[in-house]
Amino acid sequence: MVKDILIANLIQHLSNRLNLIEKRHAYLSFLIQKRFANEKLLQLETMNIISNMPETVDYLPEKPYNSESKEKCDFWFKTKDAEYWLEIKTRPTNYRKPGHAKAITNGVDGVIEDISRLKKISDLGCRKFVLFAFYPMYEESYETFVSKHLSRVVEAAGKRISSPEISIRIRDASFDIYIVEL
Repeated sequence: MVKDILIANLIQHLSNRLNLIEKRHAYLSFLIQKRFANEKLLQLETMNIISNMPETVDYLPEKPYNSESKEKCDFWFKTKDAEYWLEIKTRPTNYRKPGHAKAITNGVDGVIEDISRLKKISDLGCRKFVLFAFYPMYEESYETFVSKHLSRVVEAAGKRISSPEISIRIRDASFDIYIVEL
């Protein structure tokens, strides 16, 4: 459960938007069916939601971590009280289609790399989050996912993650979104 009110508000709006996008366009169904990794959907929806929040005073997608770095954070924004750094990842799984999608391990590695980059930010006044989606998830895949893959993210983040913040059911699969503050 996210404790930051602004991020909790983001999650609620993002859930509503993704459900609407699925209803109107079946886009999450497309991502699941094709096992297509498209971070732009979550990045653009997040930017749209955050940029329209009255608390937001500034925002920038792809903000460099520092002036010497080529590495960029997916989304940065500022309120009058804090600065927020947010990395966003979407990764298809290969559950029920072995060899069809990129290995889940590679997706988890990407989330862990984002966590490592965010942890290097030394500004104590900023808030750092990783928002990541894995799909499709099936009833029988959760035990393996949690014990083998999510446990690695938990270890890297040093935080407890027990369930997705958003889980959108699409037939017998789910599109699951997790968020963790570092």
